[in-house]
Amino acid sequence: MDWDFELLTNTHTSEIKRLVNEYSLYIGHQKVGIKIYFDADGYYQMRTSHFYRGKDKAGVYITSAANFESEKEALRNAKNQLLSFYDGEGEWKENDSYHL
Repeated sequence: MDWDFELLTNTHTSEIKRLVNEYSLYIGHQKVGIKIYFDADGYYQMRTSHFYRGKDKAGVYITSAANFESEKEALRNAKNQLLSFYDGEGEWKENDSYHL
């Protein structure tokens, strides 16, 4: 465990993560964000500001993948989550848990 995670560890704390990188980009006309985190267990995680629902899809696509071995792998999965069903005719849904 890194010193910063050790410093923050307490009986009152849980799920400590370090923000590694944050990206902002446009997909079509929608501005979206990607955050990459590193957790106390040594894995990278990602979060996107939005989810996309393609025109003929029942719902938004949210990947079930959670822990990644590298920042690059986490970023690749974030990109896939945003673009796997992107057709330019669907709609974007905001991710309420993106801000923290």
